[in-house]
Order: sequence, then structure tokens, then C-alpha cells
Amino acid sequence: SAYGAEVGNASLKFIPTGGMFVTGGLTPKNIGLIKGQDSPFMTAYMDKGRLNPLLETVPIFAVMTEDIGLRGSRVCAEREYGAMK
Repeated sequence: SAYGAEVGNASLKFIPTGGMFVTGGLTPKNIGLIKGQDSPFMTAYMDKGRLNPLLETVPIFAVMTEDIGLRGSRVCAEREYGAMK
């Protein structure tokens, strides 16, 4: 899965020891392909050769809220509006 491979690449770039939060509309729609150690997502995520042990230390969390981006932009807009007063 390209999705799992890219999340693995991002995990290697940022090394999020507190966890990698997979968000967006694709996550809840494809949760069947994401969950489970033998899933296509996890297989692609862990397929990083000698860096595999590093990825084993990064917990992955699937955020099931599809509109998380809109929620975040609303918070930013409210902060900016409050600063203008």
C-alpha cells in the first residue's frame, strides 16, 4: 500500500516517539486495510529494511474523525479573529 509506505517514510523523517497519528478521510474509509499487524498498510509501513527496528518503536494511531482538518482550521480562525479584537 502506498499509503502505508508514505506513513513509514514520514515516521522515519520525523521519528515521532510519541506516536504517528494517521488522519484524514482515507483513514476511516480504509480502516479494514490499515488495522492489524499483517494488513497491507502495516506491511508497507514496516518494509524499510535495516530501519525497521526504529519503526517498531513508533506507535501508530488511526484518527477516525474525517473533518479533523476543518476543525483545526476553525481553531486557527477563531484565534486570529480573537487577536483582531
